[in-house]
Amino acid sequence: MSDLQQVPGPPPGGEGQATAKPVPLDPGAVLADLERFWAAPERDAFRGTIPGRIAGSKWDQRVPEGTENPYWEIIRQLPLDEPMPWNPGPEPMTHMFTDGPERFRYFTDRFALCKTFAWSVCSPGDITWMRDVLGGRGVVEAGAGGGYWARQLRQAGVDVVAYEPLELADNSYVAREWTELLRDNHDAPKHHPDRALFLCWPSYSDPWAAQALACYTGDLLIYAGEDEGGCTADNAFFEMRAAEWDEIGDSPAHISYWGIHCNLTAYSRKGT
Repeated sequence: MSDLQQVPGPPPGGEGQATAKPVPLDPGAVLADLERFWAAPERDAFRGTIPGRIAGSKWDQRVPEGTENPYWEIIRQLPLDEPMPWNPGPEPMTHMFTDGPERFRYFTDRFALCKTFAWSVCSPGDITWMRDVLGGRGVVEAGAGGGYWARQLRQAGVDVVAYEPLELADNSYVAREWTELLRDNHDAPKHHPDRALFLCWPSYSDPWAAQALACYTGDLLIYAGEDEGGCTADNAFFEMRAAEWDEIGDSPAHISYWGIHCNLTAYSRKGT
């Protein structure tokens, strides 16, 4: 079997299909493996250079004292793809081809990271940006998954009501829960017009994001995910967003995985 054939791939089903109940990653074990790599880094087999990382670079972000963000601590230590003209920002990779004895260096699996933490990377700068955009308002989150973003916002002093319809034992996209979650369907935002609506990485081709947005009568939407044509939400959501909402800004601190075009963007309802 060739080196390429030995590359571990994503779990069966991908991002749009349910899989077996995931097991949460041990952040300490992942960080320990990354520490060993950076103690004697291997060169990229294609470029002949040692890859960069966010830690210690101009893109690095400090986790505020008294808070924890294990997801970010892993992301900032992953090797980076080479910057491209169309995307000069960092793109963390969970694997790389090396010129070392292993040939292929596998740090962890993106699907396992996403199921343990969140499908959209949550940086400290993202939380600061959201807090500034909110201006003291609370948040209602529909489809909160394991509540990782809700946990980070709560650590920053933001009042969050987070809803997830599935119990942890029944959710094949979530390996663990990080904070208190309420159980309700995706029309729960209708109860919170005074809060901003937060939607994080809505399921691909699934109607729940459109359902949540349609019932929400407030005036501030914050969305983390790919844009129309990507791997999040469905056409109805993007049509509704284009017709009824105006973009007011992106988080400049948002980081996404290599090959994943995720943004964190705020929108105001048109006419407000």
